[in-house]
Amino acid sequence: MELIEIAQLVTGIATLIVATVLIWQMFIQKKTLDIAHNDADSSMSLYAMDTRSRTNEWFADKCTPEFLNKFDKGLDSLTNKEFIILKTYFLDTIRVLTTEYRLGRLTDNNMNYYRAHFALELNLDNKLFLDYIEKYHLEPMYRNMAKFRYGGFTELMVEVWEEASGRKFELAT
Repeated sequence: MELIEIAQLVTGIATLIVATVLIWQMFIQKKTLDIAHNDADSSMSLYAMDTRSRTNEWFADKCTPEFLNKFDKGLDSLTNKEFIILKTYFLDTIRVLTTEYRLGRLTDNNMNYYRAHFALELNLDNKLFLDYIEKYHLEPMYRNMAKFRYGGFTELMVEVWEEASGRKFELAT
């Protein structure tokens, strides 16, 4: 065996060793990234739950017996202060859901998570919330759809609203 052949053999073995080490490092890096992703998802979940709890506590504190009696009457029955309370609660709740959606929470695109939280947290069994969502959220969102980045989330909200209201959503003219 000549010196050139030995050099090529040594170079080939060294290349194989380096490639093996790099592949091993990639596996370690993948495991580290998976752990970081799980930690981030856990952190986001905990923060979302904390925010929801604080928002719900605030809303419950603001709901007087008179305000609660208006849930089945609709928007026209509200005072200005009650309207602001409803609007604040809705915006805080929807902000958490859209942020989770935007950040890829439940990356398997499990829209049932968003469907359930949208329906439950926004009290879609009450006329007041259905009317508010239709007039102050779905209407403007659909009119500005080209600017809205979360089309799938918008479609889900319309679906859930239609199921809860028993009506088909149509833009007012």
